[in-house]
Amino acid sequence: MSSDEYRQHAAECLGIAETLFNGQHRGALLIMAQAWLHLAHQAEKNSETILVYEFPELRQQIAQQQQQIQSKADNSKDE
Repeated sequence: MSSDEYRQHAAECLGIAETLFNGQHRGALLIMAQAWLHLAHQAEKNSETILVYEFPELRQQIAQQQQQIQSKADNSKDE
């Protein structure tokens, strides 16, 4: 669900809360609206986060290649 959809649900809760005379019901809808807004905020944060899973074997291969490159660079300096 997108952050816009969460915000739409929050707006619906607020709209319904405005029509209620029962303070307890209105309070419950206001809490629900806050929860929807929290979800909208979290969805925005999640959309900005880039998760990358590196396979351990691949990470090890990359480290070995970097070591080889560094070793070659060190050998060429000595010559």
